[in-house]
Amino acid sequence: MHTPNVYSQDDLPKTVVRTLNQGSNVMSLDFHPQHQTILLVGTNVGDISLWEVGSRERLAHKPFKVWDISAASMPLQTALLNDAAISVNRCVWGPDGLMLGVAFSKHIVQIYTYNPTGELRQHLEIDAHVGGVNDIAFAHPNKQLCIVTCGDDKMIKVWDVVAGWKQYTFEGHEAPVYSVCPHYKENIQFIFSTAIDGKIKAWLYDCLGSRVDYDAPGHWCTMMAYSAEGTR
Repeated sequence: MHTPNVYSQDDLPKTVVRTLNQGSNVMSLDFHPQHQTILLVGTNVGDISLWEVGSRERLAHKPFKVWDISAASMPLQTALLNDAAISVNRCVWGPDGLMLGVAFSKHIVQIYTYNPTGELRQHLEIDAHVGGVNDIAFAHPNKQLCIVTCGDDKMIKVWDVVAGWKQYTFEGHEAPVYSVCPHYKENIQFIFSTAIDGKIKAWLYDCLGSRVDYDAPGHWCTMMAYSAEGTR
């Protein structure tokens, strides 16, 4: 008989090891996949920082700006004119730790390249969705690294990571899409998505629509994640 892992409250760490003062409200965090003391932080004023948690040193800080306003769509330009406030909705490292992606509360995602000296370089800016970009994830279907985004416009989009070309658009959610969770099982690559009406859908990298349609418990959900070994 297999007994499930039973954890008690005593197993949970209770001591605060480090306190870092970011200076504004933190919206998203992600530790570097290899250098596990390097922390990526995104805030409610649109800036991102890299912290070395061990030494409490801030390695990099990038306040928000649109890199190329001339390339921005009219809806984005209008949104920025009407209200300049912008927040980071999600910031994540790429799987090899050489890139990071930032999804903002208005339209755009920005991709930076990172090198071990701590330097961040502008790589791609994509006017990805109308309204907020609620999540961003890296995936590698067909052995090609790509970016998956979702937004208030009820869409999920897949982008080439080199030049920013759009490869797929997935439509079918009837509410803003809140999170995307790319995964693969036995060489089948797919994306789970959740919307704020509690619908969970799954997509293959084709144009044939969603393959499954679940209701989340309570008809509400925000984020999805896979367990480290990929079974749950």
